[in-house]
Amino acid sequence: MKILFASSECAPFSKSGGLADVAYSLPPALKAAGHAIDVVTPLYQCVRERFGEALVKVGNPTVYLGQTSYSCGLYRAESCGVTVWFVEYNAFFDRPKLYGYDDDALRFAFFSRAVVDLLPRFLPDILHCNDWETAAAVIYLKNDQAWRADLRGVKTVYTIHNIAYQGQYGANELKDTFG
Repeated sequence: MKILFASSECAPFSKSGGLADVAYSLPPALKAAGHAIDVVTPLYQCVRERFGEALVKVGNPTVYLGQTSYSCGLYRAESCGVTVWFVEYNAFFDRPKLYGYDDDALRFAFFSRAVVDLLPRFLPDILHCNDWETAAAVIYLKNDQAWRADLRGVKTVYTIHNIAYQGQYGANELKDTFG
């Protein structure tokens, strides 16, 4: 099975809690079990500072979120034999902390949209999303499958690692993130 593991953090690159540990340890275990698996995560300031030399730029895709288009960077590195993809958009991710900003809803809606927009590069059987930061990717994918035949075979798994962090936002944020 081919899996794309979407996570807002991934040790050793970025870490705020247990999600980073899961994103670091589960993909190599699934690979050892015979599955093809890649990880996709944001390119945060801490990643660039600590691992910048290990990152290989592979493109500048455009991500469409609501009525706005964003030109971003796509980078790649290896961790424990697994390819880790990094989505770069400095206005959202080149910051001292991973979370806790007023625009977190928009930041992670963008990341979720980027994950779905990049799916044709991978065409996984399973898109495994983790916690609220990637939840919108499941919705974006289901919507896109209605008009994109290339994505219709992709199934989703959604894992909640800590129910205390729900990423609750108001209707105004939905307007910006869903057009």
